[in-house]
Amino acid sequence: MKFPRRLYTTLCTATVVTLAVFGLVLIAGSGTAKAGSATGISGSTHDFSGDVWNFTGEICRTCHTPHDKARAAQLYLNGLLWNHQVSSATYTMYNSVWSDTLDNTVSAQPDGIAKLCLSCHDGTVGLNQFDAAIDAVGTDFVGGSFQIPAFADGGNRDLRGTHPISIAYNGTDTGLNPDSTAMGTSGTIADVLDKGKVQCHSCHDVHDEAGEAVAATQLLRVAQTAAQGGTASGLCLTCHNK
Repeated sequence: MKFPRRLYTTLCTATVVTLAVFGLVLIAGSGTAKAGSATGISGSTHDFSGDVWNFTGEICRTCHTPHDKARAAQLYLNGLLWNHQVSSATYTMYNSVWSDTLDNTVSAQPDGIAKLCLSCHDGTVGLNQFDAAIDAVGTDFVGGSFQIPAFADGGNRDLRGTHPISIAYNGTDTGLNPDSTAMGTSGTIADVLDKGKVQCHSCHDVHDEAGEAVAATQLLRVAQTAAQGGTASGLCLTCHNK
């Protein structure tokens, strides 16, 4: 059927608007974290290959790239062939003011692998901010309990309600177990530290690997409950000698 030009233009415009709105709805609903399966990155919480904002359709490329894209930002300087925009936020760190038992040194700002995790999980950088191209359809942010932190402190992102990260692990501290202590099936505590520091990945296996993560948890390296196949507060008590 041939439509008059004015009607045809109206129909096309309506179709484009409808598709755009539908795309934004998909984006708003995507990125919802789920419990891991401990079977690898494919199909895991961090597999975004099927999300509408992921213009590459790849899994690894949202975070890593085998070849730098020659951008001025030089994201690879963050290590691990990093390919995702990092946050420029300033953070209020957990420190000894908030705990009279905190003896170990905390970095002035998140560093190492924690900085990479926060590039998605602090709620200031969209999931689609990666590679040389930026998806113009919309921006998807990690939300809910998976956005850390959820509060602002005088314009800073507040980490005081979160387990300390970028903190040195001192296995000789009377309140901590030696770093030779087994960390589930991930080796020892020392094996999951980042240059001697506790970071996000020390407790969570971001790739949901078999033999690393515990199935049906939020990518935990050690189960926290009997229902998860472990003991009560098993992850906490792996490091903390209480």
